[in-house]
Amino acid sequence: MQIINRLAISAVLIALSFPLLSQVNNPAYADYFLVGRFGEICTMCEAIVLCEAEDHETSYAHLPEGRSYTLYHLQTRTFWSQMATIWEWFIANFDTDSLASTGHSRPVKIYTVTDGNWSKAKIVHAHLSLDPARISLDDHVIDRVTRHWLQDSASSQPIGFCQRMPLWESLDTITRQNPGQDTS
Repeated sequence: MQIINRLAISAVLIALSFPLLSQVNNPAYADYFLVGRFGEICTMCEAIVLCEAEDHETSYAHLPEGRSYTLYHLQTRTFWSQMATIWEWFIANFDTDSLASTGHSRPVKIYTVTDGNWSKAKIVHAHLSLDPARISLDDHVIDRVTRHWLQDSASSQPIGFCQRMPLWESLDTITRQNPGQDTS
């Protein structure tokens, strides 16, 4: 009986030791927008994304003052979305393609900043996927390969570019701006 138990445990350990190529660490997605060292933005992680209607990429160290842009504050995944993560990881062991195309949704607060004047936050849901490489929002889409900001998913003409902003400093700026109560 001990031999059978040892063999079963050994078989499980061997099966688990093979490296899996899930979406989180698949090199094919390494350069995608909002994919970091550990892969797709984690369930408990937040991100601040600034999108600006410019014909060239900009690179800000902090949120600019006196400019016009849209700020997306991607929130942590909801409770049920996080619970689905367990299933996603299980499925990723067998079928990484479906996981990449399925993506996930999470709440996002949208702030419109016009010449330095902040709107109230609008709360919507964003859908992040790797195939197609898009972040679909309420009113716009972000191409995760080129970082182009698109009017909608059917549009191939960019209206600008997006960049990830430092989280803590950006949250401090949002709090200081006190744009009012969130709307849903």
